[in-house]
Amino acid sequence: MAELMVLFQALLLVAGWLLFLRAQAELRAQAARQSLTGELEALRQTLDALLVRLIEESERAEARIQQLQRLVTMTPPAQSQHGEPERTNAPQPDAKPTPMETLNPDFGYNSTEQERPTAGAVVQLARQGLSVAEIARQTGYAPGEVELILNLKRRHLEEAE
Repeated sequence: MAELMVLFQALLLVAGWLLFLRAQAELRAQAARQSLTGELEALRQTLDALLVRLIEESERAEARIQQLQRLVTMTPPAQSQHGEPERTNAPQPDAKPTPMETLNPDFGYNSTEQERPTAGAVVQLARQGLSVAEIARQTGYAPGEVELILNLKRRHLEEAE
């Protein structure tokens, strides 16, 4: 009977130890969740602050653009020494829109025309800083074709070095 009591006490001791380990694991998991929740909240606050800043910057830029547009319309054209208006790079209000500004469904890579610019034109437009989508729209090539042309040109230049 004494042996049974010792075994029962040992069993109680093991059960208590297992309960302690489980409680300790639960506390660690809870602390980790709280830490992650705190980090998530900090990230959310940072994101909100960045969003507010972005909106403010956007509003300032829009106001500046409108201010500059008003100044452009109010400023008379500059006169050269010969009394002729000087040419500037500013777009003229009555100028025809460039093809990229028009909504013509038969333009760009949707075009049914068979004549296409050369690959050199694609490279030239890329050097001017146009995006792949913009180059595709202006040349009539699909965006994938533009990327292929630019990658082949880049590889050719690397092999030549």
